[in-house]
Amino acid sequence: MKAKDKFIREIEKKPKLKVLAKKLGKYMLCDNCLGRQFALVSTGMTNRERGQALRRFLGKSREAEKCIVCSGLFKKLGRFAAKAAKKMKGIDFNTFLAGTIISEELQKREERLWQRTGIKYCEPAKSEINREFGKLLWKKTGKDVDDKAPDIVVMLNLMENKTELKINPVFFYGKYKKLARGLPQTKWEKYPETVEDIIAGPFMKATKGTGHSFHGAGREDIDARCLDWRPFVFEIKEPKKRNIDLKKITAEINKGKKVRVSRLRHSSREEVRRVKSIRPEKTYMLLVEFEKPPERKSMEKLKSIAVVEQKTPQRVLHRRADLLRRRRLKGIKWRKKTSRRYEFIIRGEAGLYAKELVTGDNGRTSPSISGILGIRAKVINLDVVKIHLK
Repeated sequence: MKAKDKFIREIEKKPKLKVLAKKLGKYMLCDNCLGRQFALVSTGMTNRERGQALRRFLGKSREAEKCIVCSGLFKKLGRFAAKAAKKMKGIDFNTFLAGTIISEELQKREERLWQRTGIKYCEPAKSEINREFGKLLWKKTGKDVDDKAPDIVVMLNLMENKTELKINPVFFYGKYKKLARGLPQTKWEKYPETVEDIIAGPFMKATKGTGHSFHGAGREDIDARCLDWRPFVFEIKEPKKRNIDLKKITAEINKGKKVRVSRLRHSSREEVRRVKSIRPEKTYMLLVEFEKPPERKSMEKLKSIAVVEQKTPQRVLHRRADLLRRRRLKGIKWRKKTSRRYEFIIRGEAGLYAKELVTGDNGRTSPSISGILGIRAKVINLDVVKIHLK
């Protein structure tokens, strides 16, 4: 049995539905708006097909010229879709989602019809407009619909009778090394160049986006190098191009001497959250200068350090809360360079402040290398040499 025959049979065998159909037949409704009132009665049909079947059942040869609910909107959807498709030309996208900002007048007209007829089998107009508008865009663009993470959201704004595009960000995952000191990871007014800026240049040129954000798995100090690969996700806002040559981007970034990138691929907003939640152990290499040569026996005491208590370092108190943190020291080794200079290899739990472990930060870190040796110490330079990702 065909879907329309099954639908009419359902109307005929239930007196309540038959009475409602006849009551609705007295109103000037287009086939979409008529059929939509019975959307929950059957499946396998569009609302327009339901309306056409009901109209024949009610003995009406033509649908209403001017619908009292939508005022002929469904006949105009094709024009709106054509305008939207024209706006989408020149934008590189794979998926889209259609939405509607419905007018108060249309909503009130539909609710008035529900109140007068007592109909309870309807679908809201907004749902049908979204669906039918989306179908028309699908036919015109050939692109897939994605209701979770579309590349573009196309809004039919019935308050202003226009279509609007929202181009969603594109995300790229990668890993970077920072080979120069004095280079912050992300935008900072005090510094003319950042890791983010260096990576952004080729990406922005290729995607023609309007802005960008850098999401790293932690960060190293400005004056520290990162000699192991740190994961990141690079977000580009309102990109005109999404499908870009990532090998070419990699080569262009890696031309410079300050930053290297690898393993670039497309990513997602979900991966931003995952990358930012990573809390790996890290191994640091520090060149330390003591005020006077330490004794060999005293140096051996450093191996006893297991848990370090650290208040927020003075150097970052202006931008971080003053908290007490307990972090585990996983390993410490050293090599004598001169009588007063030593190279330390320190492995610590995520969040360990390695510089303060050396200096003691005026008593804010305990125990510390300086405190145990009873000698003032300063860090000449620091490098992240290993990020221990699981």
